[in-house]
Amino acid sequence: MDKKMIIEELKHKNEIQPEEFDGTYRSVREAVECYAKLRKTTIINYKDLDLLYYLSLGIWKNDKSERKLHIQNSHLLHIDKLMLDSNLDKIWSRSSRMLFNHVIEKRELDFLTTQFSFRESLIAEKDEAIQFFFKMCINLAGLENDNKLLDTAQKMIHSQLKDSGMPVFAMSRILHCLKPFTFPILCESVTDNIVYRSLDIELKKPDDVTYYISNCRKILDFRNTNFKFRNTKVFDIMSWKLFNAQFDPVQQGKSEPEIKPEKKPEPVKEPEPVLTKPEPAPQKSDVPRKKSDAPLNQILYGPPGTGKTYNVVRYAVELIEGEKISAGEPYASVRERYTKYASCGQIKFTTFHQSLSYEEFVEGIRPVVVDRFGNDTNIAHADTTVIYRPYNGVFKALCEKASKSPHMSYVIIIDEINRGNISRIFGELITLIEESKRGTSVILPYSQTEFAVPPNLYILGTMNTADRSIAMLDTALRRRFDFIEMMPQPSLLGDCDGVDLCELLTALNERIEYYYDREHAIGHAYFMNNNGCIKSIAELREVFSTKIIPLLQEYFFDDYERIRLVLNDDNSFIECIAPKYIKQFDSGQKLYRLGNPKNWNKEHFINIYSDTS
Repeated sequence: MDKKMIIEELKHKNEIQPEEFDGTYRSVREAVECYAKLRKTTIINYKDLDLLYYLSLGIWKNDKSERKLHIQNSHLLHIDKLMLDSNLDKIWSRSSRMLFNHVIEKRELDFLTTQFSFRESLIAEKDEAIQFFFKMCINLAGLENDNKLLDTAQKMIHSQLKDSGMPVFAMSRILHCLKPFTFPILCESVTDNIVYRSLDIELKKPDDVTYYISNCRKILDFRNTNFKFRNTKVFDIMSWKLFNAQFDPVQQGKSEPEIKPEKKPEPVKEPEPVLTKPEPAPQKSDVPRKKSDAPLNQILYGPPGTGKTYNVVRYAVELIEGEKISAGEPYASVRERYTKYASCGQIKFTTFHQSLSYEEFVEGIRPVVVDRFGNDTNIAHADTTVIYRPYNGVFKALCEKASKSPHMSYVIIIDEINRGNISRIFGELITLIEESKRGTSVILPYSQTEFAVPPNLYILGTMNTADRSIAMLDTALRRRFDFIEMMPQPSLLGDCDGVDLCELLTALNERIEYYYDREHAIGHAYFMNNNGCIKSIAELREVFSTKIIPLLQEYFFDDYERIRLVLNDDNSFIECIAPKYIKQFDSGQKLYRLGNPKNWNKEHFINIYSDTS
């Protein structure tokens, strides 16, 4: 069909009234109105974009449970979710008798009513861009004039959306449903703008959002010059007619046309093909990795100085990469990869303490100053008010990121996990972190949104058994974690200027276990630095005076007789002083002082493990 014939046929097309078409127009407007009432725009993400795009399709074809799932996954308030679902019921009960009242092929129907999730798309990683798009939709909904609509959209697209990864096919369909007389649908991979090419309307980079508005102006100029209809859906319908005429396999004796995989691939389905929306190829940083066979929840536990925090780096990298690190690989290389994964957000490190709460770890609320239009401001005045918005804690934020990239592994490291109040910090998560409960969702108290812990998130904790809070460790935590014991490894130590550190540490820990217990041993890390085992007596004196003896003082509650027994001391490390200014009958009391480190020599340290008489 040549250009003149197409123009002639389009001149005889009747106007398509949005209210009398198929319900998609009103559905999208209803959703945008609900989001306009939502002041907490910072919680909007790709799930809300999924809902808006879903409503722009022929959702009447699917059952209500599918629609309800999209609504429930959105970040609307609970009352707005109920209201939107009810309004959609009313819209589609009236519109179901007027479905696609234009002539339509079954393949078009399948295409227009096939879902697409933005979860794996580039824009899913850019919540701020998605939130800005919703603000743009809300702003455009209140405008009528074509020029005003196009000018406003162009400024907002160039401001935040030009490099966001927002696909033109999705953006144009949503904007078309919002303002059908102004915004045409572009870049549907099947029809591929065929009507505009046939009309010699030269569109510049139609798959780039940066040029969408300039392309809209060209199309509207052509429409206003040649036709009476205003709804750009007429062009879309003509595209399908041209597509069917040119590529009908029965009429042309050709096979089905190949669909461009980078836009909307067409999976095979008997007896009719079903056209689906695009699944973007993973970026270089999103290359799928092997899934680790390790448990999802692990805790490295042991006495202080046994390398728990040191080894958590190796464990985290192994979980991310899905394979064991070779024994001979330098730690610096592992640390470098750990830093890379941490910088891209696959690894998060946090520390539990007595003041940490659920609000900081999962989600909480915080006051925000807004003006009368609901915009955030840093200056309070007569026209501002304070509202409370939910915000994500470190754990929820990582869970949401992991949910967007199920082909990748994520790790949260919780140092000193036993020092926090577990029931206060985890709340309902104490159930959700179980391996058998991963993916199970609950409604969170502040945001009233569904939340689940994804199966590709590993929780890696460390726990100091010498910490007195170990006795208060939550039993529920013990059941849900695999515990990996990390004890001192004296064999990692060598000679220190004639002192056998391996024997020295072995003797110290044997006596500590005898006089106290094995959970309060001394770790080998105290005798190591960045270059390995310490080598000089000066370093050994420093370790004993600033680390070992103070640790023993804490362990034995300043019982210096026990400390002297552990050190096999001969009045060198701990000096026993006879009181000089005490009356004769009180002279049985002994006084103890920490010896002068400068007086400690090699023989004193050797005596710790050599003289056992």
